[in-house]
Amino acid sequence: MGKDVACGPRHDVPVVPAVPSVRPLGRADFASARSELQRAWGSVYIARKGELVDASTLDGFVAMIDDVDVGLLTVLHDGLEYEVVSISAAIEGSGVGQALMSRAIHDARTRKCRRVWLITTNNNIRAIAFYQRFGMDLCAFYREGVSASRRVKPSIPLRDGSGVPIAHELEFELLLMPDTAHSSG
Repeated sequence: MGKDVACGPRHDVPVVPAVPSVRPLGRADFASARSELQRAWGSVYIARKGELVDASTLDGFVAMIDDVDVGLLTVLHDGLEYEVVSISAAIEGSGVGQALMSRAIHDARTRKCRRVWLITTNNNIRAIAFYQRFGMDLCAFYREGVSASRRVKPSIPLRDGSGVPIAHELEFELLLMPDTAHSSG
């Protein structure tokens, strides 16, 4: 006893990053969802395939770390189709996107949807790899598709931050089959 104990970080103990938890998007999340969509996409409106969707009115999921909202995923589901309209993470590389996407795929299976699909652009290389890690396949290529989306959302830039032209839309899908190997839930 009597010895002073240092209160700084200990370098001999590995830091375990917090695992994101995911909950359904609720009415109480309206303002924070709008704010996250604005931060991530410059608007609550998402343009794809020449159509404009108000993502702030959609169902979805919120990811949290230590009770702080750190990610948002919005979806449109209609019968057998389950579209991921937007996905964003305030902290990249921390498992937020993975947690959100896993929850969305689980939700689509629960709803007995035939497929999960989404649209991204040709310049979004990191997202393309992310979707492929989830088993999603490129199923459609819309040459100059961003032109149609720019007509309904003119704020879409011509080039991304690294100078790559934003020109084409790519559709990815995950076909869902009955998951008998994981039926215990």
